[in-house]
Amino acid sequence: MTRSNAEKTDESTEEPTGDRLGFERRPLLKAVGAGTALAAGAGITTAGGDEDDESHEDDGYDGTDEGDGTDTASETREIHPVYGYPARDAAAIPDSIEPDHEITLDVAPPGPDQPPFLYFDPTGLRVDSGDVVQFTFASPDHTVTAMHPEIGLPQRVPDGAEPFSSPVQGPGSAWLYRFDHEGVYDIYCAPHLDFGMVMRVVVGTLEEAELPEYARTVEDLPSREDVSAGLNEMSEQNEGCEWPNLMPAGILGTDALDAMTIQRAGTVPFSAVVEELGYELIEAPEGPPSEVGEPTVRVRDHPDYGELLVGPEGMTVYMFDQDTRNAGESACSGDCADAWPPLTVDGDREPVAGDGVTADLETFERDTGERQVTANGWPLYYFSRDEEPGDVQGQGVNDVWWVLRPDGTPLRTDSDD
Repeated sequence: MTRSNAEKTDESTEEPTGDRLGFERRPLLKAVGAGTALAAGAGITTAGGDEDDESHEDDGYDGTDEGDGTDTASETREIHPVYGYPARDAAAIPDSIEPDHEITLDVAPPGPDQPPFLYFDPTGLRVDSGDVVQFTFASPDHTVTAMHPEIGLPQRVPDGAEPFSSPVQGPGSAWLYRFDHEGVYDIYCAPHLDFGMVMRVVVGTLEEAELPEYARTVEDLPSREDVSAGLNEMSEQNEGCEWPNLMPAGILGTDALDAMTIQRAGTVPFSAVVEELGYELIEAPEGPPSEVGEPTVRVRDHPDYGELLVGPEGMTVYMFDQDTRNAGESACSGDCADAWPPLTVDGDREPVAGDGVTADLETFERDTGERQVTANGWPLYYFSRDEEPGDVQGQGVNDVWWVLRPDGTPLRTDSDD
């Protein structure tokens, strides 16, 4: 089983979740009120507080291991019934606690007429008693917390189950927990309870008649109506407002997360839950938000030449007749490259085609180490004398420099000079 999503994680996931999704976290928490803040605090305290330190004396947990899989103690340490097993690096979990299942904590951007989603995936999971589940953090600011009275929510875990919680963890990390009590576990992310970040684990093989009452109803869970009413009470300016995000009642109230449905299916993906609610799960793009989705090559309409390829800022790009198509190298360097700067991309970023670009975009490494973009196999260049978008002063220079059509075909004409 793959037990790390670290390869999916990059510098973009180091930003707070709110920043990634386009909203500011502090004003939002203020608007929602104290409930969310208390829930977040409960998760942090349970995971790292001092109240239960005495309970560690005889359970193999010495309170000093950081769970990064780098020392001998971590390889023999058992998973604590309250604190679980945190690991800074999901790829470094020791083989001695090989997980049986994996759940990812992630975010999805908003789409047309739908809010952003913060979610566990799968959102429904059936396990055997004693199974270890790895919760892998693909985005930051999340916890894995039991709905338990000692944490501040109505009991929605089996009798005898501990009030477990992970600490707030960052991307690329993981938290492991062993589910020892048969029954239905409703779990949430403390900082994002009011964004509907909840899930359900069914442990063992249950009979429908044996299901606890909380597995049959969501009346005790926060709903959109509850939050909307609270916002309206807080300020006259909020009158008539509606909370746009999914809530625990809406998520756990779906047929997809019915305990018997989960038991039969084994796993229920988050996509099935949002589909039932009339939404579509949009995958979050990888890479820095400032770069993701911004086209490297665009199409611009020119009054004389029609639609042409341009760079990300709208400046015209050209091909060079002395280049060989699909050769993966450039014939323009030194002084030539000063006059005709190559269109390049940073690091490992792949070129992105804008609307209307039908040419295949690829890159190759120049002698300077830069990665130059190609369109339809032709290396792309700017012209140093072009001063603003729409300029085409390089067209036909020396009868070897030409603009390109959206499909990457050169448009060879007489020089404007």
